[in-house]
Amino acid sequence: MKLSINIYRLAEKYGNTRAALMSSKAGFSACDYALNTLEKEDTPFRSENYREVAENIRREIEEGGIVITQTHAPFRFSAKTWDTPSLFEEKVIPTIGRAIEITALLGATVAVVHPIHHPEYKGREEEMFLRNMDFYRRLIPYAKEYGVKIAIENMWQLDKLRGCCSLDTCGTTHEFIRYIDTLDSEYIVACLDVGHVGLPNTNETVADFIYALGHDRLKALHIHDNDYKSDAHLLPYMGKLNWADITRALGEINYDGDFTYEVKNYLYANICDELAQVSVDFMGAVGKELVRQIEVNRQKKL
Repeated sequence: MKLSINIYRLAEKYGNTRAALMSSKAGFSACDYALNTLEKEDTPFRSENYREVAENIRREIEEGGIVITQTHAPFRFSAKTWDTPSLFEEKVIPTIGRAIEITALLGATVAVVHPIHHPEYKGREEEMFLRNMDFYRRLIPYAKEYGVKIAIENMWQLDKLRGCCSLDTCGTTHEFIRYIDTLDSEYIVACLDVGHVGLPNTNETVADFIYALGHDRLKALHIHDNDYKSDAHLLPYMGKLNWADITRALGEINYDGDFTYEVKNYLYANICDELAQVSVDFMGAVGKELVRQIEVNRQKKL
């Protein structure tokens, strides 16, 4: 199992090769590369030489001793862009299609693509399901062309009236499975964001999601921790998630994807240069221990 770091902010600060070298030294063998700049018109990923741009990023990171195995597609489009059919066709689908192509150019095999989930979820569950079935079916041809799996992520919403987290798309095991199985494509898999699981009060745990999705559906992870109150993206053990249960479940389903961090960058990006490597080393040590626990549980199950 590859231990993977969300490298984008570290690369912004130190450059791709140095960020990769720091990550490799800390025990990471892979990384997730965010493609959120595709939301901007002036990004190099929209230029005529975008393929060369992507290939250079891949080369620089591989020179640092790790590989890119997963990306995150852009998702911060305006509600108007999502909801206006002409804008959806002209901007959303081509942009995410470009992200899937760039994923392949970077050498990655999985692109995490958020479902459409900006409207209020409660009372619109079936409407959002139908919209998302259409959305992902439009993306599957890109996935086939470039040999990339699209990973659907479980989401959460903010209850604006109460100021707390509430249920959202794929926020229950039943609905998450329904999304994956209805699309019924080898190019559609699940990315379980473990931190998102505990935010809506559904009484389902991260382990419940892992067992329900199982080996064949669950192929990607977003690993981080929180206090069940906010989407804090903390390093594991800094919040309240039960990591013994999580690693046991991943081992017992024989999870064979990467163990991919999606922790906030305060541990390295906002710290002085003298402590940056120490911070990345600590992140790596925590990750290596969790991967060890998964492997122990895998062997017990065999």
